[in-house]
Amino acid sequence: MRCLAVGSLFWGATIGLGSVVSTDQLVKEGLKAEQDMQPLVALESFSAAAKLRPEDAFIQQKIAQQLSDAAFVETDPDERMRLAKEAMLYARRAVKLDPQSAVARLSIAVLYGKFAVEGNARTRLEYARQIHENAEQALVIDPQYAWGYHVLGKWHVELSQLGFGARAIVNLFLGGLPKASVAQGVQSLEKAVELEPDALSHWVELGFAYQRAERMDEAVGAWEKALQLPALKIYDEPAKQRATAALVEQRQG
Repeated sequence: MRCLAVGSLFWGATIGLGSVVSTDQLVKEGLKAEQDMQPLVALESFSAAAKLRPEDAFIQQKIAQQLSDAAFVETDPDERMRLAKEAMLYARRAVKLDPQSAVARLSIAVLYGKFAVEGNARTRLEYARQIHENAEQALVIDPQYAWGYHVLGKWHVELSQLGFGARAIVNLFLGGLPKASVAQGVQSLEKAVELEPDALSHWVELGFAYQRAERMDEAVGAWEKALQLPALKIYDEPAKQRATAALVEQRQG
């Protein structure tokens, strides 16, 4: 999946018989395409809006988000990484324009997560530090930000599984990482669910946190709750599939 070239998106920001398209209209169109889970279509609108309002942190973050979402569904690893790297440029620009944007700050954490998937063991650990740092900063900016707790909770669950050898590498070469615990992961994801009970991805990750904590009845309940909720985001349907597979495995086991 290739991103459309930004330079080909504009015709003087006009449509039809010379009617001028406002920045607000372009943003509205971008938000609609994002809601429809069409990141490349949304990218066109937000990129056009950025031409008209280049210092708008919200628009810059939205461009980063569409590129990140496009990377999420991309199957080619090289293209996936290219999209993620381009998204990081826009996310950093959004933070520079608005240092108090929790969403922009968390975008950086999410993108480091994408980099970690493609990296080697040492770079994954370094990216883990960046994920934690940026998620924490997002929550300092907005202590009621559900997705900040989601990312931080998932970080705790995943990093708590580090073996002795990985921890030795972290301590020797990277100066250590913040302490991770399953209990803290569960607590953070429970907070995400409390703040956004209709976001199915929070329930899915909470289920895996409960599983890691050997609280299987609660894990099953969280996954079943997720399956009752509609898929509203581009990453929701794959999350549902993970929950379904986990339930099948649990019932067969």
